[in-house]
Amino acid sequence: MKLRFFVPAVLAGCVVALTSGCAVLSKGRTQTVVVRSVPEGATASINGIEVGQTPFKTTLKRASAYTVELRKPGFENMAAVVLPVANEYEKRFLRWGVDYDLGAMTDLTPEDLVLEMKPVLPDAPAGGDRFQEMTYRVLQADALFAAKEISRADHKYIVAEIVKFYTN
Repeated sequence: MKLRFFVPAVLAGCVVALTSGCAVLSKGRTQTVVVRSVPEGATASINGIEVGQTPFKTTLKRASAYTVELRKPGFENMAAVVLPVANEYEKRFLRWGVDYDLGAMTDLTPEDLVLEMKPVLPDAPAGGDRFQEMTYRVLQADALFAAKEISRADHKYIVAEIVKFYTN
């Protein structure tokens, strides 16, 4: 007689477990994040550990926050934060505690991180007109390129940004 109630209870438990889903199995504990910079080729570090040059993909644990820092000669250092944010599994009626512990209830955002780096050039001499300032800054970019501190693509990008700034 006890077996009559035991079998349906086990089957009902299996149905509940299978339909609620385990986020760790479907989402995983880690997530791939793409880091890009404009211009490319910046040295990147995540939480203080150097990981390579942009663009690159990295696999990060879903439950943690990360600070991504970029450095490139001739450009300001940039930093951004990648944060865990609740995903669609958070809305389910039945949830597993292990999903929270392992971070499967969150997604890292942004998943595709793009940072536009700003060129750094010395201040133009005071008292000149805007054309002289622009010329001085372009000559500084030329000097960085001649000294092989920046690439041809970086030089082109810096000069375009200078011209854009002074024509507005």
